[in-house]
Amino acid sequence: MNQLSVSATHENDPLFTIKNVDRPKRKNASWKKRLWATVILIFVCVFSLPSMLAFAGNAWIDQKKLQQVEKAASGSYVTLDEMPDYLWQSFVAIEDHRYWKHHGVDYIAFARAIWADVQAGSYVQGGSTITMQLARNLFLTQDKTILRKAKEIAIAYQLEQRYSKKELLEMYLNVIYFGHGQYGIESASQLYFGKRMNGADSNVISLGESAILASLPKAPEAYSPLKHWEKAKERQAVVLGRMVEQGLITEEQKQVAQEEVASKKKSFARAI
Repeated sequence: MNQLSVSATHENDPLFTIKNVDRPKRKNASWKKRLWATVILIFVCVFSLPSMLAFAGNAWIDQKKLQQVEKAASGSYVTLDEMPDYLWQSFVAIEDHRYWKHHGVDYIAFARAIWADVQAGSYVQGGSTITMQLARNLFLTQDKTILRKAKEIAIAYQLEQRYSKKELLEMYLNVIYFGHGQYGIESASQLYFGKRMNGADSNVISLGESAILASLPKAPEAYSPLKHWEKAKERQAVVLGRMVEQGLITEEQKQVAQEEVASKKKSFARAI
């Protein structure tokens, strides 16, 4: 009875009323603090992620293999300056058109690849940039696993810190696999077209031939002009189309390139 009367007595007490009003305010203030702390933590994680990945990538890089590539760069190695511009441009256009803008990972392409994989229920796209492909070809296996993809990303970040974009693109073109046991742009050019990168002007690889070579990294044996001419031509058209879209060549140049390579079908047939 006394307790009830005490509650009733304090019910209209101004101090009692103020305290009740303060409780929601304190809860709101506490919630806002937690929200800001979470936002700050997310920003810290996002901005520090590249550094952490690069640190991990350093541990996964095989220094001996990297040194071999660097030594090759001073010997039988084709630089971008020795190639026609449309050659390396064709690779960038089809493999990684935002190459000059990202720092090893193209998050837009990566997210699109993940979405495609989820919809298909299997690995159908990789979302790998040129730097990531270089990392895979130099230091990793071709296994399609989450761990390998994580290593690929980490090594790509580390490579981007060590080398310029030009140096990385040169490495990529000199070490990737082009099918039929051939590695590097020089060997591929000689195998498929009998041409050298730094040969005479009359023997320089053409735009159409460059697009054929640029179509090979996706699936070297499947798009080999020596085995699958029609598939190679279809893929070449895709490469040239991308170059037109990105303003690297004109529609007229595309048509000339396709017609020029079409005339080589007989020579490819004899090479098989």
